Amino acid sequence: MRWLVCCVGLLALSGPALALDEPVVWRDQDTGCGYLLTPSGGISLRYRRNGTPDCPDAADSGVIDETARGIARGLDALQREVDRLRERYDQRR
Repeated sequence: MRWLVCCVGLLALSGPALALDEPVVWRDQDTGCGYLLTPSGGISLRYRRNGTPDCPDAADSGVIDETARGIARGLDALQREVDRLRERYDQRR
């Protein structure tokens, strides 16, 4: 009897989870980005395993990030050089 009650309870609790439909992947023709569409009308951007959006342009984001870091390092070095020249100029006065 206890086994029957456990099976019925398990089926009753798993009913809502089994009723959920899986989202469908939809790809936008203009951008090429992938989206997850739910049967109830929800939409969400689809992500790859590495956490980047599932878009063709997202692969280039690493190159852009690296370029921005390089520019920031160059600007820091330039600022240090300007400060060094300013101190040198102030010492001559």
